[in-house]
Amino acid sequence: MSVQERKERERAGRERLILATAREIAEQQGWDAVTTRRLAERIEYSQPVLYSHFRGKREIIGAVALQGAAEMAAALR
Repeated sequence: MSVQERKERERAGRERLILATAREIAEQQGWDAVTTRRLAERIEYSQPVLYSHFRGKREIIGAVALQGAAEMAAALR
């Protein structure tokens, strides 16, 4: 595996972690509780790392919503 492939795999893993954590917080406490600061603390990365993946809270929420819609579509099939 090349260095580039490893970096891409790690980046994808961080994105999955961000989205899973955002969803978990939202399910437990509501969407208002999902903040970049709280996400960064929970996943133990800095806020700039979050912003290197998503432009902000709205983009994270949108990605979680798309993920949920894809899961619902798969379940309906």
